[in-house]
Amino acid sequence: MSTLIYVHGTNGSGKSTLARRVGVAAGGFGGQHRVPKNKRAFWTTTPADVSFVGRYGNKCGGVDGVQPYAAVFQIMQFIADNNEHAFAEGLITPGVESCKRMAGMFEDHTFIALAVPIEVCVQHVVQRRAAARNIKPYDPANLIKKAGTVLSWADRLAAQGLHVKLLDPRSAYRHTLELLGLREPSVEDLLGA
Repeated sequence: MSTLIYVHGTNGSGKSTLARRVGVAAGGFGGQHRVPKNKRAFWTTTPADVSFVGRYGNKCGGVDGVQPYAAVFQIMQFIADNNEHAFAEGLITPGVESCKRMAGMFEDHTFIALAVPIEVCVQHVVQRRAAARNIKPYDPANLIKKAGTVLSWADRLAAQGLHVKLLDPRSAYRHTLELLGLREPSVEDLLGA
């Protein structure tokens, strides 16, 4: 059964971290594939038949790097046609009709809105900026606005009958592994022992 997991959240909510951890549980990121004739529309495969929308294996991935955004539908159709699971995450808020279209490509779907306190998200963003040596003062106004957008998105999808979960990153990880039939890697798995 092919399943779509789509994760949405604010900056600093843990979307990319969640994707990397699910990627490890799926056997690690393997090959990158591209929509023909489009240099910015990638997906990344894993040994466990979970494909990630976007380019992974670098610092950031996800649907936000796919250009144009309409190519996300092409990528998901490639994944669904191969009867694989799809994992997508991003800051961009897809509309209800876009989410319905994505869900319709797969036998099952779950849209996850990451529920992380604003203070934690701000802290993560500030830490990232410091690591990148960005010394400009940070104004969290856009992040705060985005948090409201994420909750509204989840409500709108649920009202349309789509499967939606509001989860913290740890719960989102466990739920995603369960939905994709993956097990959490052991220390031996991670160390290759």
